[in-house]
Amino acid sequence: MTLLIDVGNSAIKWSLLDHDGHLVSPQRLLHRGAPDIASMLIKRWRGNVAPGTPMLACNVAGPRLTEIVEAVALALNLGTVSWLQSQARFNGPIVLNNGYRDPRQLGADRWHCMLGAGASAQFPLVVVNAGTATTVDCIDAVAEATPNVGEFIGGFIAPGMRLMLESLARETACLPAATGAATGFPDHTNAAIVSGVLASQVGMIHHVWHRFAIRLGTAPRLILTGGNAEELLSRLSIESAGIEHNLVLRGLALRAQFDLSDNPSR
Repeated sequence: MTLLIDVGNSAIKWSLLDHDGHLVSPQRLLHRGAPDIASMLIKRWRGNVAPGTPMLACNVAGPRLTEIVEAVALALNLGTVSWLQSQARFNGPIVLNNGYRDPRQLGADRWHCMLGAGASAQFPLVVVNAGTATTVDCIDAVAEATPNVGEFIGGFIAPGMRLMLESLARETACLPAATGAATGFPDHTNAAIVSGVLASQVGMIHHVWHRFAIRLGTAPRLILTGGNAEELLSRLSIESAGIEHNLVLRGLALRAQFDLSDNPSR
């Protein structure tokens, strides 16, 4: 068994990976604003993760969370945590080339999310990770071949829905911290804010997907993941759109199974 860990900006997600390459009971813990993350992780992992279990992780939430995860691993006598970064190229059951100018600059969550998507569907793909930030990434198909070969050509990053709502409440004098449902033609301020935020997210996804479809000359499949995926999917008018859960963990699983020889950086 290997413990896979996805440290995001709002939550830590993890799963054991069995010897057949399957995720075993993925879990999540909200860490944003939590007073004692280490104690919460120890409570969740003790008895469920065996001592000496190797650990593969990616982190976009900063060094404090790295230190917490490593302290918990030490307290529970787990294995060493290997912190994985983005690569220039992944070679495995799928192949993915990183088209970023500096591949190391690409967020580890985006890279592993795209790997996880490629393990679930054939390229070309548009991959949306709708969490604290919303990312929309485009992967072209290099050739119709086995394995699935893709080229990440670029993507978009925007604040997620919660960040948009919070920034309006914080940076304006008269707008409230809006909650509630989006409507077609909002007739009160709360609905106007929620509807505007949701429309901006949906509009960005449609914009990127249509640009990519024009480039391809065909309609790519769109995969959503993350906490806001279901709400966004319900508003999209893209027939190929669907949801796949735990894509970052699935990407980490690919690295664990097929790519340990690259000496992942810490």
